[in-house]
Amino acid sequence: MNKSRTAAVSALVIASSFLVLPLAGADNRNSNSPSPTEVSKDFKSAMEKFKEDQKTFSEAVKAYDAARRTINKAFKESVDKALSDAKSLSAPGQTQLQKRQSAVAKQSAVIAATAIRDAAIEALGPAPVPPTPPAKAPRMEKSKKPQTGISPSPSSN
Repeated sequence: MNKSRTAAVSALVIASSFLVLPLAGADNRNSNSPSPTEVSKDFKSAMEKFKEDQKTFSEAVKAYDAARRTINKAFKESVDKALSDAKSLSAPGQTQLQKRQSAVAKQSAVIAATAIRDAAIEALGPAPVPPTPPAKAPRMEKSKKPQTGISPSPSSN
């Protein structure tokens, strides 16, 4: 009899502890948590700042791309000039030494143009970094009010 009573009391204590824990955690309202309107206002202001940052980023990208295009255009012109100079210097009756010297001159001009381009791009700095969008506003919990209207039920005719 004592064993069954002890077992019953133990089972009752264990079962009640499972019921009490969810009830204790059921009230998730925190007195320190911001109100839904504050969260909404904060999110809206963060979103407005993000949009402004997005515009600034777009302008920075345009400026960066324009500078890169200018650098690349100067590089292309320099390489084209080196190639045209090498072509104009080559004549049908050149010796191997003269051909080699014009090839070396062309190669040196291309290497110099590449070094100038790389230095200009490095001086330009890193590309603009896009802004991070704000975190989404937490969903507002809907109150669980009982429906006052008539719930649809199948009618038997």
